[in-house]
Amino acid sequence: MAITRQIIFLAKRDCIKELKALLKSTIEDTKKEEGCLMYEVFQTKSNPVEFIVIDSWESEEALNKHYETPHYSHFINNFKQYNAHIEPFELELL
Repeated sequence: MAITRQIIFLAKRDCIKELKALLKSTIEDTKKEEGCLMYEVFQTKSNPVEFIVIDSWESEEALNKHYETPHYSHFINNFKQYNAHIEPFELELL
């Protein structure tokens, strides 16, 4: 069963460019991962501090492998300095 998530990141006001660059750096490598069905990063036009990541994975196993990649580790080890808040949501297709 596929897993789809929506994650909202809110950048600190003085770190919008840095968080945007860090999020953009994950896109290419993540989309190449086996089991990645979708990986998109958005910046909200009306609220530029808000970034939304929507990703979908073939299985929990594929998602867990994603957590072991160098690009994910780089992101996790660096995003907190730019991020004011995170809201993860797991979505279920009806």
